[in-house]
Amino acid sequence: MLFATGFLAIAANAQDVPAPPAPGKPPMMSKEDRAKMKAEKDAKTTKSLKDIGATDDQIQKVKDVLEETHKKHEDLKKDASIAEEDKKAKGKEIMEAQKAKIIEILGADKAKQFGEAQRAMMKRPMPSMPQAPAPAP
Repeated sequence: MLFATGFLAIAANAQDVPAPPAPGKPPMMSKEDRAKMKAEKDAKTTKSLKDIGATDDQIQKVKDVLEETHKKHEDLKKDASIAEEDKKAKGKEIMEAQKAKIIEILGADKAKQFGEAQRAMMKRPMPSMPQAPAPAP
C-alpha cells in the first residue's frame, strides 16, 4: 500500500514537470513567454519603421504583410505533403512576395533601410527568449 501511494505521488509530480527539450532544440516557451516575445518583436518592428519615417498607415500595412508571411510559413511547415526541398523553394517564394509587397508599401529606399534594421534586430537575442543550455565540454 505504501509503495502504491509513493508511486502515485511520483506520477502526479511527474505531470507537473515539463519534458526536457529534444537535443539541439530550444526549450518550449510558455504562452506568456510567447506573447511577451511577440509584443517585444512588434514594438521593435514599429520602432524600426518609425525610425525610417514610415507613416502609421504604412506601419500597419507592413505589419499585416509580416503577419501574413508568418502564417504562410507556419502552414508550409505543417504541410507534410510537400517534400523538404520543395518547402525550401516555396519558402523563398513567400519571402520574395513579402519583399515585393514591402517595397510597394514603403518604396525601395525605405524598404532597404527597414530590411537592414530587421537583419540587425534578428542578430540580437531577445531578452525574454529562453537560451538553450551550453553544450557540455
